[in-house]
Amino acid sequence: MQNQMYVPPLSKINKVLIITYVGMFLLSQVLRASLGVDLASIFGLSANGLKSGFLFQLITFPLIDKGLMGVVFNALILWFIGSELETKWGNRFYIKFLLIVTLACSLIFATFSLLGPNTIGFIPLHGLTGINLALLVAYGIIYSERTMIFMFIFPMKAKYFCMLLAGIEIFMAMSSSAFNTAWGHVISMGAGFLYLKYMSFKAQGLGLKNIIENHQRHKAHKKNKGNLRLVKDPEEDAPNPDEPKYWQ
Repeated sequence: MQNQMYVPPLSKINKVLIITYVGMFLLSQVLRASLGVDLASIFGLSANGLKSGFLFQLITFPLIDKGLMGVVFNALILWFIGSELETKWGNRFYIKFLLIVTLACSLIFATFSLLGPNTIGFIPLHGLTGINLALLVAYGIIYSERTMIFMFIFPMKAKYFCMLLAGIEIFMAMSSSAFNTAWGHVISMGAGFLYLKYMSFKAQGLGLKNIIENHQRHKAHKKNKGNLRLVKDPEEDAPNPDEPKYWQ
């Protein structure tokens, strides 16, 4: 099969997000050059902002960024990865997913910033990195075997492509010398994974109690089986075509 780059159409929600994201960046550059006003300090998330009552920063920080390369890189990931997920999930579920991972990222960042050393409380969090990491996790799970082209040259499976991009994003976050930022991004990935897992169980009629009970039974069985090897029915591990759309 011939490898070729697939460019998904820009979806509705992502179109609004990218226009807002790029527009805020350009406006920030103009205001900084002309009036000395830094929008990143207003809409980006920081301990100082929260102490001043700017609670809106908990959800506005993804819409503002300071570096051109970060804006371009994040906008492209949101377009290429997010648009296909939005089309698959629908606008409503996609928005809920974005809000959950955004709040997870902001709450962890705020906790570290407010309770950690004073030297990290002044570094604001901004950009789409946290959201993009969560989207990469979802895409790598749902379209794991799809072939994608890295740097328009190297073909690789989507799961490795997403792992590579996620690694680049984490490296960029870690290189900022702000561990609260890096942890916020990691928590975004975990929150996205757990939310998809929960919604898949919920769509199958399983509640939190059932999930815990199944987990406990699995642990007990694993503990008691000793050195015996459990032979499973091949059909048990076969993909279920009726699995919820959130996960497949």
